[in-house]
Amino acid sequence: TNFKEWLSYRMQLIGRKLAEKTALRKSNHIIALSEYTIKKLVSAYGLPPEKIHVIPAGVDLNRFIPHDEKQSLLNRLGIPNGHFTLLTVRNLEPRMGLENLILAFKKIQEAKKHVFLVVGGEGPLSQDLKSLARETGVEDSVKFVGYIPEEELPYYYQMADLFILPTKELEGFGLVTVEALASGLPVLGTPVGGTKEILAHMGPEFLFSDVTPDSMAGLIIKSMQNWAANPEIYNEISRKCRNVAENHYSWDAHITSLENLFRTTVQ
Repeated sequence: TNFKEWLSYRMQLIGRKLAEKTALRKSNHIIALSEYTIKKLVSAYGLPPEKIHVIPAGVDLNRFIPHDEKQSLLNRLGIPNGHFTLLTVRNLEPRMGLENLILAFKKIQEAKKHVFLVVGGEGPLSQDLKSLARETGVEDSVKFVGYIPEEELPYYYQMADLFILPTKELEGFGLVTVEALASGLPVLGTPVGGTKEILAHMGPEFLFSDVTPDSMAGLIIKSMQNWAANPEIYNEISRKCRNVAENHYSWDAHITSLENLFRTTVQ
């Protein structure tokens, strides 16, 4: 039975890849969300890069907005006050690098008191990650909130002080990154896939040097120290986050790019 299941899975996988390759090669224009995705498509299917166009996804700028009353939001979400709060929202699966974030958080907590980590999302690594938090002694300062309903998601971005994207591989775009930026929430991310393109608008200081816990811990601690010493710097960064979302990831900009591509297609 196991062999039959494996064979069936492999045949489905081959069939899907063949169908994708055929559809993509017959297409006159292909839309990708990032330059990283273009490279993957060219490598996997041998497509000519000139027929692939980057049009980043848009974010709802009316829904994801900054919020000044963090304390009330923390109370509403059951998250302790008086901490510098880190947030990540991910599927709890291996490529997301969440185990590295928890190991980094151990180092952060050793260097800085009053820091708290909120992990949103569900997935196969849920129990393993909770066990790791317990084994490393950070269980009391890490809250796994599980699946976050869409209507609650903006509140999580608004209550946090820093969003962390610890992905290890295959980050095609990362909608959570632009949702956080639109909420005025600074993002630190690993230099993986489309994250590099999004955070290039913020500056190289918002990218970890690699995906290791040491790299993450070092930059998070440095950022916390800089912002704690001068709240005005943090407020200015928060405004820059919002501006990046407005200037590069609005739905209006997305639709305009689509319309321009459609016009060239029908000419």
